[in-house]
Amino acid sequence: MKKRVYYIVGGGTSGHVNPALAIAESIQTRDPSNKIVFFVTKDGVEYEMIKEAGFPYQVIEASRLPNSARKIFSFTKSSCSGYRSSIRILNEDRPSAIIGTGGFVCAPLLLAAMRLKIPYIIHEQNAFPGKANRFFAKRSQAVCVSFNSSKEHFKMASNAYLTGNPVRKAFFEMKSEEARRRLEISSEKFIVLIIGGSLGANSINQAILDLFESNMWQELKTEFPELMLIMSSGDRNYTHLKNSLSSYVSEDFIMKPYLDTTLWLPASDLYIGRSGASACFEAAATSTPAIFIPYAAAADNHQFFNAKSFADQNAAILIEEKDFDAKILVEQIKYLIENRRVLYEMSKQASSLATPDAASQIVDIAEGIISSTKN
Repeated sequence: MKKRVYYIVGGGTSGHVNPALAIAESIQTRDPSNKIVFFVTKDGVEYEMIKEAGFPYQVIEASRLPNSARKIFSFTKSSCSGYRSSIRILNEDRPSAIIGTGGFVCAPLLLAAMRLKIPYIIHEQNAFPGKANRFFAKRSQAVCVSFNSSKEHFKMASNAYLTGNPVRKAFFEMKSEEARRRLEISSEKFIVLIIGGSLGANSINQAILDLFESNMWQELKTEFPELMLIMSSGDRNYTHLKNSLSSYVSEDFIMKPYLDTTLWLPASDLYIGRSGASACFEAAATSTPAIFIPYAAAADNHQFFNAKSFADQNAAILIEEKDFDAKILVEQIKYLIENRRVLYEMSKQASSLATPDAASQIVDIAEGIISSTKN
């Protein structure tokens, strides 16, 4: 079989990059001779993530759609530069197919693919699709979605497929007992994992500050001594929180800027945090009950729709950011510890929403398109 060349593009947030990495992992597993090249922006979160993963990459220019007239010139200049670079690269090494997972970095490459009639596929992670994916879906060979409700937003796309959200194999393979063994944590502990996202989350972080400073945590621990709180604060807020909470840190309260979620999610009894698509489907992959607090300022409020989709199927609890505080946090933790049956049902429902073959399905679709397309 002729070696296939896949260009993969997606970035701006880790929620666009993680599915792209899972797809690349599936392509590589299926046939190690396949060539995979990522497209990244120098300042985007995808640059470091792809570099760390060890995949080849091309750096192009791209800019977010400006929200003011003053930025129009720099946006146009950046976009044109990225488009010209993409045309040149595509002419030099024409790929078998391009897979886009969203974010503004996709625009130059997919526009170039349109012009040169190179087949491309897009994957939409969120229940409410982003602007870039809604635009590029019209000319794509296939649109793959994580949530069935997304399909109604792609009425112009002729080929929409419900594949689910690609999640790295590690999340499916790690079991709770093994994760706790590696983390050296007793099976008797009730672990609450709180993650605010890669840049942190002010409302969540403030709730944790209030939890300790109001003495609510100490009272909760007295009632439930098995309780253990693990927190990822995000790099931006870590120093401030560390200084504020240093006197409370103990073996039952651990705080770090980042955590290895492939271990901590399966080890935990409850996840509390944002509801980006990756967070939702990683929790599903590890059967972890969740309380989702959508980021209210997310584009098109997509995190709310992600969380609602899970909550509507009793796989999670949805609390809007405006309603979330330390008091609500304590009430929810206490309720779920005292009602383990609710936790069990949430875990069961979350597991039913997991999509272990999502990446493989997307690769199947890509291979079918490649086979039917004359390059």
